[in-house]
Amino acid sequence: MELSKKRIILVFMLLTVIFIVLLGRAVFLQIFPDERVIKMAKKQYSGEVALSPRRGDIYDRNGNPLAVSLDFDSLYVDPLLVIDKKTAAQIIAKELGLDEKEILNKISNNNKRFVWIKHMLSPEESKSLAGLIKKERGVRTIKEPKRVYPNGTLASHVVGFVDREAKGVDGIERFYDEYIKSTDSKIKYQKDGKKRLIYSDGNMFLSSDSGSTVYLTIDNNLQYLVEKELKETVDNKNAASGTVIIMNHKNGEILALANYPSYNPNEPGKHNAFELKNRAITDIFEPGSIFKIITAGIALKNKIIDLSTEIWGENGRYTIVAGKRPVVVKEAKGHDYGMMNITKLIAKSSNVGSAKLGIMIGEKIFFEGVDSFGFGERTNVDLPGEVRGIVNKKGGKVTLANAAFGQGISVTAMQIVKAYSIIANGGYDVVPHLVKNIVDERGYEVQSTFNQKGDEIIPTHLAKELAKMLRAVVEEGGTATGTDITGFEIAGKTGTAQKPEHGRYSLDKYLVSFAGFFPASDPQYTMLVLIDEPKGAYFASVVAVPLFKMLANNIIHNQSVMPKMMPKEEKITVTTKKEDGTSVNHPVQVKVDIKPHDPKLVPDLRGLSLRQALGVISNNWDDVNTYGSGKVVSQTPAPGNRNPDDKVISIWLE
Repeated sequence: MELSKKRIILVFMLLTVIFIVLLGRAVFLQIFPDERVIKMAKKQYSGEVALSPRRGDIYDRNGNPLAVSLDFDSLYVDPLLVIDKKTAAQIIAKELGLDEKEILNKISNNNKRFVWIKHMLSPEESKSLAGLIKKERGVRTIKEPKRVYPNGTLASHVVGFVDREAKGVDGIERFYDEYIKSTDSKIKYQKDGKKRLIYSDGNMFLSSDSGSTVYLTIDNNLQYLVEKELKETVDNKNAASGTVIIMNHKNGEILALANYPSYNPNEPGKHNAFELKNRAITDIFEPGSIFKIITAGIALKNKIIDLSTEIWGENGRYTIVAGKRPVVVKEAKGHDYGMMNITKLIAKSSNVGSAKLGIMIGEKIFFEGVDSFGFGERTNVDLPGEVRGIVNKKGGKVTLANAAFGQGISVTAMQIVKAYSIIANGGYDVVPHLVKNIVDERGYEVQSTFNQKGDEIIPTHLAKELAKMLRAVVEEGGTATGTDITGFEIAGKTGTAQKPEHGRYSLDKYLVSFAGFFPASDPQYTMLVLIDEPKGAYFASVVAVPLFKMLANNIIHNQSVMPKMMPKEEKITVTTKKEDGTSVNHPVQVKVDIKPHDPKLVPDLRGLSLRQALGVISNNWDDVNTYGSGKVVSQTPAPGNRNPDDKVISIWLE
């Protein structure tokens, strides 16, 4: 009896100790909860279903939408609550074009309380199922965000697209995916002891946030015009493709980037790989003559030649390697340009002159110069898939001579735009970019592009000289005459490059281009037009130049660019009156004022020197009479509106 009593006390004490330990553990967990235990508990009485995440919007520089997320109905079923499963399956299958047996199998399993039927219903599909949803409590829809590109093909190679899981696949959507995407959207719900969903609106809620909003440098209106005119040019010339890039070379902002053929990012699966590629950064090509200005810049920077140095044109044929298998560089169309200084070499686009200049520079200096302009390296534009291009530095004199006039070297369109931008902006490096800034859902800026001036690639004075050479291409005697716009002057270079094919250069396939900037005296924009394999008249001057001119004209008249002309030499006949009353006519070479003068007005010449006055007058008058020397003190007719009968202007100087 005594032993049993002791056992009872021992058991009681043991149970008491266990109770105290458990109670202590419970109190401890209340005060210091174990995250692992909490997760296990939540998993037992709650669950979640992933939805398509909501992405941040993408806008152009003016706030016009390029990519947005719109809410669409997604259909799901709670099998336990569906009363007439067969009828429900029939209606769903009919309206959504799905297999009835498969739907019936899905909604017949009462152990599952949440079954997806179809994501992203069309508005028509949602409307057709409204009656069923109203009748059957277990057939429900929930809103999911769908990525929509409201402008279709517009800027598709810039914006890119997303996959079914709303992850960026290409373009800005991919490059800035970490900013644009949100945390995964989820439906959270409660479950009973048998792990069944406790169905009520109060027990289900949506957990999500929004991604950041991206503002691009692209101008929607300009982008539309570029795509429209590029398509028309490619179609009219039966060309294989085309590319246009327009950039502010001072800060690297890309205003328009277009490739044709293009694609609709709302339906990327309907397009082939060629249409989906952003060929402005993924495809390489031999630049041909548009590369010659780079050779000129390298030669002048390293003082291999100066502006007055003349190079003989070798009668249009330059033998680099003699012998049984000679290597000869020829001028296009059998031209012979005789003796050429560097300006004439660029204006006439001499292959022979460029090849000889490359050899004069030498391999080491030449390829160091090529590297400094950014060739053979990515431009670091904020787009995925950019390639480096190919700069072959081996092969000796032949490779060097060919590279000097743009053969045997492969570049991207973006690299050419960057190189010409260096010339246009005064010789400084620039990074092309497409994003101005990124703002999170609270309105805070999380990233912006600082347009800092890059390293000096070439001296400013040399950049200006190169700009003058590119200007000579457009003037009379150059390869792109007729490019200018009234009140403005353009500087640029044509390129008509034979395409390599089967180890040699094709005789009937060309890639034509025009790269340049405008207005020439105070450049604001750099542009490249590239047309691949035009049929018929294929020279750049009749294919690429007209498109460049048309687009430049639109930009000038829609971007408030003030008219500025580069000073140019012009001959004026001046009549000087002597004291004895006789007069002497003699021509004077003057620089015309950079601001074009309205021929309907009489300019105010007072205070100007004779040369300045003659520059303003230009050839708007039949004759000019001058009296005295020094500064202009009076004139006839007086400044103001010009009488149509006024043909002669007289000025008095002291």
